[in-house]
Formats: sequence, C-alpha cells, structure tokens
Amino acid sequence: SQQYLTPDEEKAVIKFLLLMSNLGQPVRIKFIPSLAFCVARNRLKNKPIKPPGKNWARGFKKRHPELKAKTVRAINWKRHRNNIYNKI
Repeated sequence: SQQYLTPDEEKAVIKFLLLMSNLGQPVRIKFIPSLAFCVARNRLKNKPIKPPGKNWARGFKKRHPELKAKTVRAINWKRHRNNIYNKI
C-alpha cells in the first residue's frame, strides 16, 4: 500500500526505460521520478497525488535489477567528423 506505482505501472516504466536505452537515449536517474509522477497522475482516483520522494528513484533501481546505470561518453571528435557528414 505504500508503493508509489502499481505493479503494472512499474512494468510500463521499466519497459519504457529499457526501450529508450536500446534506442541509444538512456534516461538519467533524476528524470525517473518525474516520469513516475506523470504515470501516477493518469490514474482515475480523485485524491491529489504527490510526487515521489527524493530517494524513490534509487529504491526503484534497487527493486529492479534489470535496470543498470551506464556512463554515456561523448563520441570522439575525429570519429564524429568522419561519420556524421556522409550521413547528412
């Protein structure tokens, strides 16, 4: 009863996060609470919904080990010049 999202909502958020990661656009951990808040607002309940707490995203990550934190590095400028202009 104290869980912020229902199990189905959590599955939807996980599916979205994994999809974004596979497409090459990983979501930063600080944006996950705002995503959860948007999902929770779409419920059909009449009571007002508060945003998740400041440590909610870390707990969410611990509950779901399939989510992994990655460090995204920028592409090297030499590789960037060689690869991007031909595609444009």
